[in-house]
Amino acid sequence: MYHYSSGMNGASSPFTPKVRRILAAVMVLLLIGCIVLTVMVVRTRVFEQKTAAQLSQRMMSSVSAAIEQVNKMSSVVNSGTSARLALIRQYVYAMEQFNQMSVSLWGEGGRLAPVEAFTALYSDIDNIENLTQTAASSTLDARTLLLTHLTNLQEWLSQPQ
Repeated sequence: MYHYSSGMNGASSPFTPKVRRILAAVMVLLLIGCIVLTVMVVRTRVFEQKTAAQLSQRMMSSVSAAIEQVNKMSSVVNSGTSARLALIRQYVYAMEQFNQMSVSLWGEGGRLAPVEAFTALYSDIDNIENLTQTAASSTLDARTLLLTHLTNLQEWLSQPQ
């Protein structure tokens, strides 16, 4: 026969009412902490997505503006060629900065365009600038090459990454 002591019946619990209240409070705090952490993670993710979209959109806008300026350039050197070339250089510089910001935020995986694209664009701009300074020949070939590089970059950017 089994003898139970007075404190060992099935209805009793090892936790006193005070301990139960403390455990309930800890559970509520943990639940609130999990909810707050989830909200923060979701908001951060949304912010990152909006930032990436904004950088990409601004880079695409700069490419379009640069293409527009190249299309307005004539194949012969005139007084507006240097001014248009300066605007194109500014747009390329802005694109490079957007690209670097993206890399700074998300590492190499966040790169919007390859470094080679900017190297080629700066080389094209320098080539046209040299041609305009000497005014010895037409800039048509150099302008076409610059337009080709800008169009390739625009296509690269418009592809889903």
